[in-house]
Amino acid sequence: MSSSVSLPGKLAQLASYFEQHGNYIYKGKSPENSSPLYAYLSQQVSQDPDLLALLVNVDTSTTVTNLFFSAVHFLLLKQPVHPLAKFYPDLTAQPRPPHESYPPFRSFCLEHKEELIHLITTRPVQINEVRRCSALALAFCLLGQRLQGQPLALVEIGTSAGLHLLWDSYAYDYGEGRSLGSQESSVRIVSAFEGSFPIPGKQPFPLVASRVGLDLNPLDVHNEDDMLWLRALLWPEHHDSQQLLQSAIEVVRQHTLPLVRGDASMTLPQVIAAIPRKHALCIYHSYTLNQVPRQIRKNILDQILQHAQQRDLYRIEQEGYSFQQSPSLLLHTYQNGQMRSEHLASCESRGRWIKWQPTQVN
Repeated sequence: MSSSVSLPGKLAQLASYFEQHGNYIYKGKSPENSSPLYAYLSQQVSQDPDLLALLVNVDTSTTVTNLFFSAVHFLLLKQPVHPLAKFYPDLTAQPRPPHESYPPFRSFCLEHKEELIHLITTRPVQINEVRRCSALALAFCLLGQRLQGQPLALVEIGTSAGLHLLWDSYAYDYGEGRSLGSQESSVRIVSAFEGSFPIPGKQPFPLVASRVGLDLNPLDVHNEDDMLWLRALLWPEHHDSQQLLQSAIEVVRQHTLPLVRGDASMTLPQVIAAIPRKHALCIYHSYTLNQVPRQIRKNILDQILQHAQQRDLYRIEQEGYSFQQSPSLLLHTYQNGQMRSEHLASCESRGRWIKWQPTQVN
């Protein structure tokens, strides 16, 4: 297919997304942060009007490329005998090279056209990358130090299956003897750390009084298709992330977590109102607000600021808004109706490293 293919309107926009993600996101800067298969397929899809046409009804405020490849991955996990499976490192011991993958990929997509369209128009991108908790845990511990024993009430926006709600059930290894959590946990998260470690000694996690997750479409850890979708959202080369995911799912299955269905801009006020004032309210979101339309993001943040007129609260933000910059970890403190923000760290998008750089933002 020629790179000079001229595409109208929406198809041209979609083509640009696939080209950019093929060049920047899926290539990554290291093998641990890349997907050679998706990098190659992205470039090919960007020049294929037939496959781009499958995506014309997708909300482009989401990560369209991840959504499409996850839908294909999901169907392939259900049908691993298809020739395309031979290119997926999580489905075969000796995957064939990516540059040979496009004919069977294209064939698979056209064979499963209706199923793909259904998936990409009904299932959102809901990655629960468990290793991202490595940065969240540090932010919660730092907040716990400042609260001096006051229990936390956690509200997560974009909770997916709730795996990040149980961050304090996991063990963390930051290298050089720096660790957090119970090292007996079945979920052991390793993340490289740079900077001055903010948590002294073996300080325990802060007390959590309550936790609730908000999501447009919460996933059920006891539902086989929901959990297969979570697995499909992970890139096929990332075996370690898939193992962490399965371990975290087993932990979450031992708990009953309140997950609230609906648009957070609609459900958040009622959830916040039910939290006792004796608890320190902490709202957090990880790679969620960067995937919603700007106006919805503004509505949610405006609501939080409005609620801060009635009570003090905290917000932990782990988001990436640009291809060119590493995602950031921020702590926002709302007191007397005013917000003060601190940049705590730069992070790798899957939690593989954390560069601690505490600075006041405003």
